[in-house]
Amino acid sequence: MHKFILFFISLFLSSQLLAETEDSEYFVFVGKKISLTPVTPKLKENKSSFDSKFLAKYQIIKPYKGSYHGAEIEFTVFDHYGVPQFSEYDHVLLYVVLHDGKYYHSKYQFTPVYKTKSGVWAGAYAAYDYTHSNNANTTIKPVKIDFYSPVEFDISGYEKEEVEVWFPQPYYNISGNRATAVYGNYLNELFFLKQQGVLKARGDFQQM
Repeated sequence: MHKFILFFISLFLSSQLLAETEDSEYFVFVGKKISLTPVTPKLKENKSSFDSKFLAKYQIIKPYKGSYHGAEIEFTVFDHYGVPQFSEYDHVLLYVVLHDGKYYHSKYQFTPVYKTKSGVWAGAYAAYDYTHSNNANTTIKPVKIDFYSPVEFDISGYEKEEVEVWFPQPYYNISGNRATAVYGNYLNELFFLKQQGVLKARGDFQQM
């Protein structure tokens, strides 16, 4: 009898371990680029889009939502504007979707993130996420963030009106051609803004 009990306990623990390590349909994580390789799209992919295609490999710095079995992840990226913008940042909060056994980047969805002096991750104030139609009346507000190192953006290519939209004061300090982040949000709020904004319109990442 005891052998049967031990057998079922072992079976239960194995099934629990398998469930915990199974790759989820939706996965959100803080990542760091290992490589980004251009790929020639298949003919059927070119028929519906003029997107560039890339194979990205990222180190998983911090899993945030969903589950994934490894420390590194590969995923396909389609981008209409060329090299994906998220690849320009050291660390980003990324959104990927599992389809036919492969992960794909949720198009254009990412947030650059930075370590704070308290050791957690946060992002600078993101005007687009706050002004998206689904977030117009959100209760989430930007908060002052004590970043470990100054988070600065080159605004030399922006018109004055554009700076006022994308780097508004007091969320940023403007000095010459630099905008330094003063306000932002932590991971839970960054995710919520995406989830209730453009991702909600797409019907993705809603049951997380």
